[in-house]
Amino acid sequence: MKKIAILVLFNLITFTVFSQGVDFEHGTLQETLDKAKKENKLVFIDCYTTWCGPCKWMSKETFPQKEVGDYFNEQFVNLKLDCEKGEGIAIAKKYDVQAYPTLLFLDTNGDVLHTMVGGKAAADLLEGAKNAVDPNKRSSNIAEKYNKGERDVDFVLSYIKSLDEAYNREKSAEVSKELLASLPIEKFANKDMFNVVANANVAYGSKDYKYVLQHKEQLLAKVDSTQYFSVLNGAIARHLNKTASTCTSIEELNAEIELCKKDNVSKYQNDLEKRLVYSFYLSQKEFDKWFDLKLEEAETLKGEPSYMYKLHGIGNEVYANPKFNGFKEPLDRALQLGHTMIADNDGLIMGNLLLSKLYLKAGNKEKALKHFNIFFETNEKAGGLNDHPSVTSIKNGIDNL
Repeated sequence: MKKIAILVLFNLITFTVFSQGVDFEHGTLQETLDKAKKENKLVFIDCYTTWCGPCKWMSKETFPQKEVGDYFNEQFVNLKLDCEKGEGIAIAKKYDVQAYPTLLFLDTNGDVLHTMVGGKAAADLLEGAKNAVDPNKRSSNIAEKYNKGERDVDFVLSYIKSLDEAYNREKSAEVSKELLASLPIEKFANKDMFNVVANANVAYGSKDYKYVLQHKEQLLAKVDSTQYFSVLNGAIARHLNKTASTCTSIEELNAEIELCKKDNVSKYQNDLEKRLVYSFYLSQKEFDKWFDLKLEEAETLKGEPSYMYKLHGIGNEVYANPKFNGFKEPLDRALQLGHTMIADNDGLIMGNLLLSKLYLKAGNKEKALKHFNIFFETNEKAGGLNDHPSVTSIKNGIDNL
């Protein structure tokens, strides 16, 4: 009896602790906006998906904390939104949600005031929420000031930080590049400012690239090593990707790869070189060579669970990559690959999914629908997510043939 009483008490304590967290609404966005207007609060939206690990982690570890709940419940009307179901799909599109979790702070008109992306611990989430409440620190207001010409260095650094928090890589690179061009690179050779160099997509062989390369030891003693090597590796990768799409022989590509390796060898060098060779063959429209190399790589995984996913990935690239558009031979090989997959019980789901997409690309509605229906039924029996937008878009495409 004593054990039961202790257990009940523990459960009550646990419930009390977790019930002090963020109080989320369960209605529509409009209902949430209306409530916020009535209570003179802002709106916070946790844009999540059921498969997102960081989303689950925040729901378990961050949102239930008392300090987080106290602040969010006082300042915001809070809404949890599955962006792959119901209203969430349209809202994710409206606010251009590209990664999960995306944490949106809105005014009562539904306009975005501040954005954060990625799983956040309590302290980081609270800092972001307080920035959303403070008009001087909101990402929307910072962007407006920048667009009006504000270029104070500390201000621009804060803007870059807000862009990084919102996962707006393209704009962050643009702003970082402009700031880097306005000052000697030596000004950025410290821990606090080197992220500007890392964000700026420094060009291979440029003055800034040469500075980073020639001052390796001094910089590594001051700055984050991951950021340092991202500057070199990013510049080299962009240069080699361009080379792969413009050179006329595999020997020319290999020579350029060897030249770049004198500057730095990435820990992902093998993967980079494989991708470059694939890109070269695609740019030359040598589809058979591309296919043969891809299949050869896939065969090393035969017997492993990832084997069918690898095969699906090969065919899916033929479906999705515009470089294959208008060419019958690679589509035929991809279709043959899909039929080979469904001959194996392990490939029944992935193979039929692939065939439905490829026949959709080929304009064959009857066969596309046949394989989609087989995929749908077998995937449902296996507990797969048939309501995922990627599945729905295939069905819509087939229906519109």
